Amino acid sequence: MNKDEFQSRLEKIENFIELIDPLTLDSKRGEIEKLIKEIDELLAFDPKNTDVLSLKGFYYELINDYNNAILTYEKILEIDPNNEIAKQSIKDCTDYEKTFRNLEQRIDNCNKKFNPPPILEKLPVKILISAKIIILLIVLFYLFPFFIFGYHDKNILKINNYSNFQTLKVNPASEYDYLSKQQIFDIRKKHVANSLFAKENYEPNSNVFGSIIDNKPWWGSIKCNQLNYKGDYHENIQGPSKVSVQMNNPNALVGLSMPYIPWDIGTNKEFCTSDYSDFSPISLQYDEKDKLIVAKYKLTKKFLKLRTNINGQSTRYVIQLSGLNAKDFGYDYMYIFDTKNIKMYSEYNNATEDISTFKDYIHLGGSCKYKDGCNNISPMQNNLMFSVRNLPAEINIKLWKKKPINKYEKGDIYYKIIFN
Repeated sequence: MNKDEFQSRLEKIENFIELIDPLTLDSKRGEIEKLIKEIDELLAFDPKNTDVLSLKGFYYELINDYNNAILTYEKILEIDPNNEIAKQSIKDCTDYEKTFRNLEQRIDNCNKKFNPPPILEKLPVKILISAKIIILLIVLFYLFPFFIFGYHDKNILKINNYSNFQTLKVNPASEYDYLSKQQIFDIRKKHVANSLFAKENYEPNSNVFGSIIDNKPWWGSIKCNQLNYKGDYHENIQGPSKVSVQMNNPNALVGLSMPYIPWDIGTNKEFCTSDYSDFSPISLQYDEKDKLIVAKYKLTKKFLKLRTNINGQSTRYVIQLSGLNAKDFGYDYMYIFDTKNIKMYSEYNNATEDISTFKDYIHLGGSCKYKDGCNNISPMQNNLMFSVRNLPAEINIKLWKKKPINKYEKGDIYYKIIFN
């Protein structure tokens, strides 16, 4: 076996596991049990390959052999002590085993108290065993959906080398002030035509862009408010339009914005005069195989120390996820399935808890305080707000076009935000 064959066989096994339908798991049991031979052959070629060992651990989970699954994940930790996925898998397997042991005990207790009808006593052993497996799978489906659906998510989290990813162009922001709606649409169409989401006869989504008003100013690149300001707020529309960072970069499915603008005083000046406060990605990359877009942003250590006042409380600077592009392309549903060094602004009602929807759209509003208002993005969405606690930081998001049956279902596309 050479490296190319090894990789090909590894991908074949991964693809097979990803396509397993929980409702037909029992019918594929024979195929699943044959996987161990394939996996062991790969391990004979590369005994310390943690990807293959992860497959072996997951195989044992599929056949409900949690003791061997735990031993396999422990072997991964011997090779890579910082492997968070293996650590979580050990915890999950321990919980699964405990649950099923309790379930089987309850079934045994029921059998002792209940005299089955003669017809059940005459059923073949194979049917009784199959019935028990189906019961276990139903319990698994409802109590531990991550076990059934979460394999692809785990694989996404393992990816940390992006050298083979396709590099996507990051377009600069531009000024939209006083352009017509059609001119704005033409700019949008040009950028979409050169993106991953290009399609014939594309038209901007009316729910997202339909409320743009002709020949109006737009929120500009202003980053901080001036204290005790008494002017006409023309500074708020100067420079490249803030929303153009997203509209000119359709590949950035989930953008970033500042829902609260700090005052241009004291320690805030570092942020107010920085380039990174535009929240334009420094790079965008894409992997077709895993349907994963990676957006990288630059922050500074000083940013982590900055504070602002929100509703009378001093807090770290808050950033909001914006689904302007995602919603335009039909990805209305999202779920943050993993974060690193990130704290959600809303402790209990946020996008790490369950499936959320993007509500972003552009309209004419008065928040810029300039005469007759400006085109800007709305609304504020507390469940999508977060602060960065340390660097590097990471947010892993999956998106769907149709509402999934639960938050563990494989995403239609994945989006990773990295702060360095």
